[in-house]
Amino acid sequence: TMPSVGGLSAMATLMDAGTTSNADVTEIFVAYSGATGDVGFRLHGGLVTGDDSTGGADDEQENSEYGINIDTGGMGFRMTREEATTKNNAGVASAKIETNEYAVTYKASDDLTLGVVVLDSKDKLDTTNNPKLDQTVIAANYFIMPGLRIQASTIDFDYEGATNNSGSAMNLALRIDF
Repeated sequence: TMPSVGGLSAMATLMDAGTTSNADVTEIFVAYSGATGDVGFRLHGGLVTGDDSTGGADDEQENSEYGINIDTGGMGFRMTREEATTKNNAGVASAKIETNEYAVTYKASDDLTLGVVVLDSKDKLDTTNNPKLDQTVIAANYFIMPGLRIQASTIDFDYEGATNNSGSAMNLALRIDF
């Protein structure tokens, strides 16, 4: 990762899986942060490629992601779009999962932040099972004192595909930061 220069930062990584594996990964991400008046923003985008991503012979994974964050006062807004494509050894796409994520946060006080995240994801190439995921997370983060916080969240999800599944879960955690 390079240091931020005029709000621009970038990262590039290459992972060589060794001589007995083809699971090499390359990542390149760029972000630009700035502010206009009391409004801060961050634009980001990136590409990730990986060989032999599923353990199948010579398949390839190509992912892209881009998004925007906007913060003003105690409110934060985020939108992220990701596309993940798996290609077989002939270069033909066998899966293309498109995911959209939207989030809103509200800093109610110096100690309490509330948030809502909505996610939808669908494999555009699987017309047999039509897999689709819709998910909503509602969360709170409360600082009891420096280094000690309590986090609570609830998640509701609905998955449609070869096997339909829906439900909800609740999480409560006490987090200690050193």
